[in-house]
Amino acid sequence: MIKQSIIATAVLGALLVAGCNSTSGAPKKFAWQQEDNPDTINCTRSGSTQPVEISAKNLNLTTNDNKGCFNGDSRFCDLRIYQIMVESFMHGKKGAQGVGVSYGPSSHQGNLKGIIDNLDYIKSTGANAIWLTPIFTTTKMENQQTSDDFLDGTGYFTSDYFSIDPRFGTKADLKKLVNAAHSKGMYVFLDGVFGHAKVNVKTESPNGNKLVLSRMCRDITGHDDKMTLKAGTCFKVDESMDFLKEVATYWIREAKIDGWRLDQAYQLTPEQWKQIREAVEEESAKKSNTYVLGSKRTLPLGYTLAEIWTDNPKEIEKNVFVNDGVSSAFNFPLRSQLTKVLATREDPFTSGNCRVPAQSLNDEILSKMRGYNKASILNNFITNHDTVRFGDLLQRAKLEEDGKNGQSYYDAHLAAISFLSAMSGPLTIYYGDETGDDLKGFSQKPKNCIEKHQCDDHVSRTDGHVNKLSADEKKLKNSVAAVLKLRDSHPALSHGKRVHLFSDHSIYADFKQYKNDKVIYVMNTGTGERQVTIDDNVWAKLGLSSGCTMKSLFGGSVKKNVITAPALSGTFVNVTCK
Repeated sequence: MIKQSIIATAVLGALLVAGCNSTSGAPKKFAWQQEDNPDTINCTRSGSTQPVEISAKNLNLTTNDNKGCFNGDSRFCDLRIYQIMVESFMHGKKGAQGVGVSYGPSSHQGNLKGIIDNLDYIKSTGANAIWLTPIFTTTKMENQQTSDDFLDGTGYFTSDYFSIDPRFGTKADLKKLVNAAHSKGMYVFLDGVFGHAKVNVKTESPNGNKLVLSRMCRDITGHDDKMTLKAGTCFKVDESMDFLKEVATYWIREAKIDGWRLDQAYQLTPEQWKQIREAVEEESAKKSNTYVLGSKRTLPLGYTLAEIWTDNPKEIEKNVFVNDGVSSAFNFPLRSQLTKVLATREDPFTSGNCRVPAQSLNDEILSKMRGYNKASILNNFITNHDTVRFGDLLQRAKLEEDGKNGQSYYDAHLAAISFLSAMSGPLTIYYGDETGDDLKGFSQKPKNCIEKHQCDDHVSRTDGHVNKLSADEKKLKNSVAAVLKLRDSHPALSHGKRVHLFSDHSIYADFKQYKNDKVIYVMNTGTGERQVTIDDNVWAKLGLSSGCTMKSLFGGSVKKNVITAPALSGTFVNVTCK
């Protein structure tokens, strides 16, 4: 994906690095890449142990209801996606050789065989779906620059939408991967770059539809922005619509994929996305595409997930949700705030990027989510292939020491993922976050980040780490799986109406309800254990009968009406009322 200029990354010249830059503007160095940075970072956690009493008098009662997955019944709400950067994840023996060269610190030998070989591991994380970054053929041009070789390795500038890059594998490999994932009960989504490609892209489809190229690209404001990368091109989308719809439906027919993650989605208008979404849903509904998911015959899911990289919910709404554009979009505003609360945004030197109270998650983000339209489904996450890993952000904030990952390091990961699990809607876990992966030494102010393949926009693309896990890594993975699987038995987590109960500097508490399922979620972002008492008069305010009882599902403990929330934790509590 290509990130807007609001968070531009240092790149070679005017290079458009997949996932990070606008199509114009000078490269920018982040604060921690400057030599004159301050040596101290003032990111700290609350050490409070002060008890909290939640009563009818201090209930917050901010509510998210009847929008998206908040009291919604869409199957998309149940998705727990495991994102894989194909070129860096795992190399499977006797598979394709891998791209060999790309951005990021991995060995760049990932292939489809490596994913097939590790499907049982992926399933064990609690995931029920997989998203693969682009795997379509990218062809080298004559006298191509080295920077273009790096870009080719990402897959985000394809030369052929209808073939699999032989460096990743074959069409047969993709079919085998999808079939095997389906047999284990996991959906599979591909990465669709429908707004730009490499200049040598094949412009005629198997059915004879034409892709019309253009040097002008729609930007997040809706204006035209000239493509500055010589090797890249955008399209005249209206004239190319039949071609793009054919791409979107071809891989559903051929491989039975379940939908698309849509890169740099602002390059198309919501009205154009609607045409593609409807084509995806129509093809997914055809009986000829029936397959077996686990042990049940079903049809492809038909999910479309847009990437609009912005902290402003209104920009997400206007670019993809208005006029019924797409099914879902990544919740970048929530990711931004959650990292501020538990770690830091990528720049820890800017005021307000760390040491942010837990209360801000409700006040600054979730209250604003009520402004989305009724059908807007937000997909929640903390890391992707274009951000810094959550573990490295903990170290950048100096909340953890690089190379010495203690218990609080793993606890913070679990707390972050527990928040995602407690929030209504689909979620995405980036490969490695389930074990607390980081890049050793990265937090030490890297200089010449491009040459070292350690710039913020690609540093998370590390080699996959699924074998020989440490005891701490295994414990975290198992806990992550337990938290994610709570959604199977407690639909209030993925589908529920949200009523905010209380929050302060380190405590965040929500009440979730979907039909008869009721759950209280409490996150403690501080270093001190805190007790949260729920007074009996709260239940009536929530529209429940008196005599409700609580039982711990995961995390802290419950004794009568008192929830004990350990330091850096997420606690799930089942509520039963007479």
